[in-house]
Amino acid sequence: MKRGKSVQIRKFMLIDSSYKSRILRGDKVTTIRYGDYEAKPGSEIYLVITPSDTAIAKVKITKVEKKKVKELTNEDARLDGFSDVRELVRELGKIYGELHGDDEVTIIGFEVVKRFDDGIPLKWLKGLNYREPAEIARLYLENREKLNLNRETDFIMRRIYNEGLGRAVRTFGPKKVQGALLKTYHALYEAGVI
Repeated sequence: MKRGKSVQIRKFMLIDSSYKSRILRGDKVTTIRYGDYEAKPGSEIYLVITPSDTAIAKVKITKVEKKKVKELTNEDARLDGFSDVRELVRELGKIYGELHGDDEVTIIGFEVVKRFDDGIPLKWLKGLNYREPAEIARLYLENREKLNLNRETDFIMRRIYNEGLGRAVRTFGPKKVQGALLKTYHALYEAGVI
């Protein structure tokens, strides 16, 4: 493998949606990536499934380890949700193309610290500077007197806070909820709350 720039994992990590249930059950606690990845153990990031680009959990990075493909073990495979190293390497080959024994991979360990049953669209997280909708709603309710937002935004923030993002989206629609979150985020920012 050619040495190039390493991939920095800072705010989120993409995972194929086929792994969602294994991750949320705790059967998959690592991801193995072809190439050189960097992440800071102890940092918390969002796990985002593709192709929907939806955050399903916040995870804490527990380890980052570099290995050659030929050094992968059955234990590495098991932690990644596979029965053995042959199955793991076969799956990696489907994703990255043929891998050779001296190719480098990065094993990134993680533990789920918070699940998002409704999921949070990645573009919403980016628009909120990686603050969760529930946090925006909580901050709104704690500071609403100084924000002076309209009644509909107030209803939406209360719905998110009391019943969750999914219920708010089902009630008001995604565009209105996203708009209310952005409006509230900017008002909180301008008021110096965030």
